[in-house]
Amino acid sequence: MSEYTIGICDDDKEFAHHLSELCENVLNNMNIQYTLKQFYCEDDILRDISKGGNSDLLLLDIRLGKKNGIEFARKLKERGNRTSIVLMTVDNSFLLEGYSVQPIYFLMKPIDIKELEKAIKTDLKRKVKDKNIFIKCECMQIPISIDSILYIEVIDHTVTVHTRTKDYATRMTLTQLLDILPPSYFVRCHNSFAVNLARVSQFSRNHGIILDNRVSLPIGRKYFECFKENFINFINTY
Repeated sequence: MSEYTIGICDDDKEFAHHLSELCENVLNNMNIQYTLKQFYCEDDILRDISKGGNSDLLLLDIRLGKKNGIEFARKLKERGNRTSIVLMTVDNSFLLEGYSVQPIYFLMKPIDIKELEKAIKTDLKRKVKDKNIFIKCECMQIPISIDSILYIEVIDHTVTVHTRTKDYATRMTLTQLLDILPPSYFVRCHNSFAVNLARVSQFSRNHGIILDNRVSLPIGRKYFECFKENFINFINTY
């Protein structure tokens, strides 16, 4: 999975640097691989985009010197840019206008780190629910919604992706699939199984894993502690 990229756009360089440090704190605690970019004006973002750069999430100040961050967000959407926008402001009178560009969150300055964490988690949840992966099935590339995947199983060297509505057999390996799935959501629990942590209802060392659709999966002895740690981190984060 590629790194999660956050762009920070504020004409106050000292504030942008401080916000970068807050983002580092949040993302490190969430065990998310990330890249942070700092921009100080609209042109900085446009230059980055023209070079092939893009951000998953853009923390955008509403007041960019003499320019309006809301208008810039509107321009990005008109260009088909799918970056999630979080608008930042010291003046809540802009909030009503800000809704017109469909931001995923508003942050009031000075930035509260708990609110910043909520904004980032909101975007990460959206990214997983909205995202598809493509797997090769019988010489065809099939799109599958990540959020629909319950677990992945290996039987006789054939990997099957079990979703809520259908099962898909593929020649991809379990390792290859896990490489393209969000590591904070999907964890190996056995030599032959990996599970979507969002679908786990309960688990124990002796009885294995129970999913929210009542399917039972085993937990390998050597995987238990790692699975437990990942699951606790997941429920505390998401």
